[in-house]
Amino acid sequence: MHIIGVLISVFILNVSNGLKLQEQFSWSKVEFNWPSLTDKKNSLQSGHYIPKNNVILGIERWKDVLFVTVPRWKFGVASTLNYIHLSDTSLSPKLTPYPSWETNLLSNEPSESSLVSTYRIKVDECDRLWVVDDGIDNFIDGPTQIAPAAIVIFDLNRNQLIRRFIIPHKLIKPDSFLANTVIDTPKDDCDNSFAYIADAGAFGIIVYSFKENRAWKIHHNFFHIDPMSGLFKVSDISFTWNDGVFGMALHNLKHDSSREVFFHSLSGTKEFVVSNEILKNDSYAISTDTVYEEFRVVGDRGEKGHSTTEVLDRKNNVMFFTQVARNGIGCWNLNSPLNSTTAVLVDSDAVSLIMPIDITLDREGFIWVVSNRMPHFLHDRMDFEDNNYRILVAKSDDLIKGTICDIN
Repeated sequence: MHIIGVLISVFILNVSNGLKLQEQFSWSKVEFNWPSLTDKKNSLQSGHYIPKNNVILGIERWKDVLFVTVPRWKFGVASTLNYIHLSDTSLSPKLTPYPSWETNLLSNEPSESSLVSTYRIKVDECDRLWVVDDGIDNFIDGPTQIAPAAIVIFDLNRNQLIRRFIIPHKLIKPDSFLANTVIDTPKDDCDNSFAYIADAGAFGIIVYSFKENRAWKIHHNFFHIDPMSGLFKVSDISFTWNDGVFGMALHNLKHDSSREVFFHSLSGTKEFVVSNEILKNDSYAISTDTVYEEFRVVGDRGEKGHSTTEVLDRKNNVMFFTQVARNGIGCWNLNSPLNSTTAVLVDSDAVSLIMPIDITLDREGFIWVVSNRMPHFLHDRMDFEDNNYRILVAKSDDLIKGTICDIN
């Protein structure tokens, strides 16, 4: 694969839908760039590719590339980590496996570079792609552990595997769901990076030190669900989820080189914060009792404020977050207290933004969003004659313009 090594201006489609976020790409079903038509035909016949079981979930931008994940939640996912070029003018481009087809092929004897199933991915300041692979096939209908859960890191400038770290078995519980990841990289110190991985099912944050090549797990009551916030209604489907700590975002460095880590549960509407110095201290993996009050409540987004992921625009000091029960994207200016008045929608649509599942901010200030109608997928109610998966984009400044989040 060849990745264009220059930054490009994002080509935003001129879609007149009244939204600030504009559709860049959309699909009714997920299609791949197969090595040949014979490979595709054989995969369809063998069941290694079942189009309706492939759902787009996570995104991350790097230069001319948009990485796209397709978790192996059901049988028949052809490739879990993929990319498309932003210069591709197709409305529904085919996904190309990254870094290769071989890496993404499901095998009972996975190699060092094999990828089984990944949800969300992150590119750090050092041009490294961080991938958390839970190693599970058919997660929803009957999970099979193909490979141990691992952190897999690629050098994007060379398209080479840097490291595969097997997450210790003692940190993974039967209910573990490694939902999200943020990468904490100090300025000009790539080796001193930390990954914070939200375990939404077992209510903890796994911390990985790149320099020491080891991991530990932090627990706290704030990582659990809010029992009063487990009911969701998306589009025409009502359901309950019990996912704990899910969304996370990093604040700017402080004068002492620490930074705050914001986090929240999916089954909840409150936002919390803790210093990264707490997470990076492995002595608190035993107990956080002595620093319990260092985990603080920031505020509450209010009714229907459930959010999967969030990202902080540090230039504007504005948090953007998905609003899954409101078919939209919200914002909160950190200069204000967080409540139902200050956490406002910047965009919403009952078609294009059904279940906004992931959000990311690129280096040029563009907000990218994936919507994927997840409840319909889980309940086998997808209409494959319609567009089900969308990637939308807008400039951060444009999204907050005219809202309470715009300090100007």
